[in-house]
Amino acid sequence: MISRTQNHLSKINRSVGIIVNPNSGKDIRRLVSNAFVVPQQYKSNELLKLYEGLLNEGISKVFIMPDFSDVSRRARENYANKIETVILKTNRLDEESTTIESAKKMDSLGLECVIIFGGDGTSRLVSSHLSNTPILAISTGTNNLFPENIDGTIAGIAVGKFANFDKKEAFLIKTKKLDIFFNEQYVDSALVDIVVTDIPYVGARAIWSMDSISEIFINKIKPTGIGFSSIGFKLLKNLERDESIYVKISENKNNSQTEFFSPIAPGKIEKIFVDNWKLFKKNEIIKIQTKKGTLALDGERRLEFSNKNNPSVKINYNGPTCLNIKEILSN
Repeated sequence: MISRTQNHLSKINRSVGIIVNPNSGKDIRRLVSNAFVVPQQYKSNELLKLYEGLLNEGISKVFIMPDFSDVSRRARENYANKIETVILKTNRLDEESTTIESAKKMDSLGLECVIIFGGDGTSRLVSSHLSNTPILAISTGTNNLFPENIDGTIAGIAVGKFANFDKKEAFLIKTKKLDIFFNEQYVDSALVDIVVTDIPYVGARAIWSMDSISEIFINKIKPTGIGFSSIGFKLLKNLERDESIYVKISENKNNSQTEFFSPIAPGKIEKIFVDNWKLFKKNEIIKIQTKKGTLALDGERRLEFSNKNNPSVKINYNGPTCLNIKEILSN
């Protein structure tokens, strides 16, 4: 019988990165819907389980983003003699810049993978600052479509197995994203959806009502999805890998072409009034019709715009490179 220690020695020691968003599962949506608050204890437990999975597959070193709550402390202490944990040094803590700085440092280290605990927004932010490093995003919020809903133990096993594969390309998936342009100049991207609102300022960032929404670009749908992307699933049950959906919300509810109910937030179902919608593919540029407002990327208002910006959206097939969990665990 081979012991775990012997099993570790038989494998090449590889390193991975971990980014845990300390603020995920805590935004204003908890006040305006029935979304639950995700405590740090939950994230700490997931890290403990992740470490166990990593250890079982021979991973002996991890690099992790720092945070005020020190969410990795229990995992570090419990596995101190088995897995070396390097806490990165950043200029600030618990800010967007912390995530960006950590992602850039991890990318420069040549790690096998970066594991992300957060939501769609965290996945978007981290992946936008990684050039060559694949990711495994794990959901620690609500109504997320991009991250995986998997246990930390399984995530650790999958990442460890992937790190020890010789031909890794066969176990990766290249995803697409939606690029935003102002006056034909690239500005930002979204992984799941872009929601156009007539709210003139970013403010609290979150959006929770259809009243202010005029247009939606949807890049990813799931039958079990909650959020504005669920509107896309109501219109089209299957979205091909090279396609995205554009939806124009009716200004006049009495004159809409299509009406249906959709779960736009946990415990919040609203009637949706659609003027028209269409599929768009490669090289097709969709101009935003709304004259002034904000663009919400993956659930958060991020960009303010006016007609002077001439905003437009286009599919980019060079999105984040993700671990194919099913393929990895099947080998």
